[in-house]
Amino acid sequence: MKKAILLLVITGLLFGVAAFKPKQPFQPIAVIELFTSQGCSSCPAADKLLAQTIMEAKKDGRKIFALSFHVDYWNRLGWADPISAKEYSQRQGAYATQLKLSSAYTPQMVVNGSREFVGSDKHDLKDALNKSLNAMPVEGFKLLAVSVKNNAQPKVKFLLDGTYAGCKINFALVSLSETTAIKRGENGGLTLTNENVVRQFVSIPAIAEGEISFKASQCLQAITWLLLLTFSKPIRLKLLVLPRRR
Repeated sequence: MKKAILLLVITGLLFGVAAFKPKQPFQPIAVIELFTSQGCSSCPAADKLLAQTIMEAKKDGRKIFALSFHVDYWNRLGWADPISAKEYSQRQGAYATQLKLSSAYTPQMVVNGSREFVGSDKHDLKDALNKSLNAMPVEGFKLLAVSVKNNAQPKVKFLLDGTYAGCKINFALVSLSETTAIKRGENGGLTLTNENVVRQFVSIPAIAEGEISFKASQCLQAITWLLLLTFSKPIRLKLLVLPRRR
């Protein structure tokens, strides 16, 4: 199964329109998806590793992009994570099915949709990133135009190029930073900061050109747009019943 990933980052765009023509040929990138929860005592270490990786990537210029998905199945165990969502638990469950895991767990990292490991494991993360950054993609965005005006729905227009048939494009609207005082549960008494938190997620079949819209939201004062092309085949959804950590 081809697991091509394309991604573009647009930082700090609050109002206006931006158009982008990515360079040819398409450059290797690494996309990290961290599945985490504020209610999980094992997760802060993974959250810190993700934040450290984001900082280091900015310094050395490596094309590493991170997404923090907060799952909701911990919410009934003492602390309801305010930035969690059921659809992110479902996305993690889909990975569990695709990667043939016995169940989902937190914290979990998935790199470029193909390799998973415990989210706090620095060695596995380094190895996965190095391999991903040496894999040349065969498809990409020919053009992207992003529009955010007067608290209206953020819109993204795109043109694709390359071998993208059978793939999906995933669009994530990400909050750069969320700080929360945890009052109950396993992390009760701590103040946690989570970076690159996914707040909205849209997935569509890859087509030559199109447009998607996010819901208008006033809670995201500083945003990053992350657009990535993943999966040559649909992945099945699996509901999660019990949380498990490693």
